[in-house]
Amino acid sequence: MIFKHITPSAHLQSFVKRYLLIHFKVNDPNISFIKPYTPSPEQCLTFDPRNTIKSVNEQTAEVVNRTANYISGQQISRLNLHIPNDYLMFKIVFQPGAMYQIFGVPLALMTDQHFDTESVIGNEMKGINEQMANAESYQTIVDIAEKYLWRKIKNRKKEANAVDKIGAILIDNPTSFSLDWLADQACWSPRNLERQFIERIGISPKLLSRISRFDKAFLLKQQNPTLDWLSVAIQTGYNDYQHLVKDFKYFAGVTPKVMLAIDQNSPERTLGLLPDVYTSSR
Repeated sequence: MIFKHITPSAHLQSFVKRYLLIHFKVNDPNISFIKPYTPSPEQCLTFDPRNTIKSVNEQTAEVVNRTANYISGQQISRLNLHIPNDYLMFKIVFQPGAMYQIFGVPLALMTDQHFDTESVIGNEMKGINEQMANAESYQTIVDIAEKYLWRKIKNRKKEANAVDKIGAILIDNPTSFSLDWLADQACWSPRNLERQFIERIGISPKLLSRISRFDKAFLLKQQNPTLDWLSVAIQTGYNDYQHLVKDFKYFAGVTPKVMLAIDQNSPERTLGLLPDVYTSSR
């Protein structure tokens, strides 16, 4: 069993932030897994080459049976992922704006959505998925993905611009930047900045910053369970605990304490798969 965050090869890192590789198999049919998946600042291409999952939107109750590979825009709602007992997943998390550069699809069309990649990118994805399903090792899965990505990057549809850099800044440091200040850095009008931001990333700069701050707060608490919630709030840029609660209710649908308790039943925690990090050998 494996739960690993993987650093991409150096020549891909300006486009790809990280990979996530998960693989587990449980023979007990009475065990079922539900992964609460809260918004984080990312756009992804995901492969489930052996068994697929079902997602339920906590806010709208929409049920989606996902395909074997899918492309995801910026998530803004909490999802509950119903995961099979025999599960292999490889997720590519792109740098801000990189998915727009590579595939040329306006990210505004994908906000809070997941689409079958064959309908968006093309039939070649079916072959990539089959190669991953039959891969002899985890490193082979990484190699298959990187070979595909490099080919697409060399023939990308769009070039980088200031939005991508600003997006990275807001994700790393989601403090209170004014739209006017951000626009001034890009030498654009505030209206043009917001329009391009929504096209390339899917949401406004303000919402991206808010999602990033929420994600950092939840991650900080997960990594430091003895840290009180007020300290979590202050350390991640919230004015006070109630400000943090407001964002948790908006993005997760519940209070911080309830969300933390729900997360304890995630499959990786149930199976004792502590997140690990390694760098690809290529």
